[in-house]
Amino acid sequence: MKRLSTILLLILLSISAFGQTRKDNLPYKLDEYFTALTVFKNFNGNVMVSKDGQLLLDKTYNIEGETDSLKITKDSKFIIASVSKIFIKFSILRLVELKKIQLTDNLTNLIPDFPNGEKITIDDLIHHQSGLPRELSTKDSYDSLSLSKIVELAKLEKLQFEPGSQTLYSNVGYFLLHYIIDKSSSNGYLAFIQNEIFNKMKLNNTLEFNSTKSVPKFAIGFDNENGKLIPTSINKIKKAETGNYLSTIGDLYSFSQQILLGKALKKSLAIEMFGHDSILNQSGGRSGYRSYFYKDLKTDVTFIFLSNYTDIPFQEVTTDVINLLDNKSYEVPHKINRVEIQLSTEILKKYTGKFALEADLTQTFSIELISNTLFQVDVNGDKYQLHPDSENTFFESPITKDGFIFTLNKQTNQYDLTIVSGGINLKMKRQG
Repeated sequence: MKRLSTILLLILLSISAFGQTRKDNLPYKLDEYFTALTVFKNFNGNVMVSKDGQLLLDKTYNIEGETDSLKITKDSKFIIASVSKIFIKFSILRLVELKKIQLTDNLTNLIPDFPNGEKITIDDLIHHQSGLPRELSTKDSYDSLSLSKIVELAKLEKLQFEPGSQTLYSNVGYFLLHYIIDKSSSNGYLAFIQNEIFNKMKLNNTLEFNSTKSVPKFAIGFDNENGKLIPTSINKIKKAETGNYLSTIGDLYSFSQQILLGKALKKSLAIEMFGHDSILNQSGGRSGYRSYFYKDLKTDVTFIFLSNYTDIPFQEVTTDVINLLDNKSYEVPHKINRVEIQLSTEILKKYTGKFALEADLTQTFSIELISNTLFQVDVNGDKYQLHPDSENTFFESPITKDGFIFTLNKQTNQYDLTIVSGGINLKMKRQG
């Protein structure tokens, strides 16, 4: 009888211990987080997370109660947008290994008539320190662009700063890297990427997207328009970009695990993929799609997700997951209901002015006070009412964290503006 009591006690203790550790373990917390996101219709996609060599999460999340076209599986192929840049980086370093180019080569060596080309190195382009703008100012005037045409348009862009002195994310710079790979490899860009990365690493489900061909298990992208999920049009996903790639979560995770193995690229060069903080991270976004690739050599964390749905609090998710893995504070997604308050005219006046997006100064609008109410007014004159829920924060929709944050700049004694959009903080530059 005593032996049975001891066994029963051990069983009860193990159940209790399981109850305590289950909520404390990382796989549970990660799944809880993405399940909550999905329940609130803020995620639809595949996620893989590993730490210290252990795969913590490998799961597909589908929003319930929506069209079957939204549903994806583990093998679904997603447009990965700018996450393609990890392949561009890898290819450039492989060309260095083959002694076709050097990181210290400047653009004049490769494109002789490129303005200020003698100041811009390949290394500057890789690390977004070229001084070139984020986007081609004339890109929206074309349905499609050849690499040669992109280079000609890039020559017309003005430098935003002296090359090497600052960092500004530049798709234009990566267009040029794309062109350099094409001209420095024997059989052109596509063949080089295919042979040197996809074939060697057996990434059999990663390919250049061609909208004229049917792709098996292609994930149809969806946007959220006024609470309704709308499939994105082909015209929105056919974009001239630095490699318009499709991939699966499995292929991207496999790539992350092979980067430093030395099989496709020697380790001493592959380490250049990572920043000074030993982190390689790249986000991607396009109408209907969101993607993220994160690998930290110091913490041995890999975090990748692919989504065919744009309404994701992107920056919040990427920050929360890393905090979760580091045992730092984070918040499980929950229902949001912001409440409007009243502010005096004197306070509201402080926030008016003209603003431009720091990352792309061509994107401008003004904040205007009309009948004691703040409005965002775009270049076409369209007005969007801003509702205050604190003295310096405003929202358009009460059920999202997206909105406008005004912060006093003590140097200028004026209020700077940050827009929170899709969970990403976008800094604005005051122009008046």
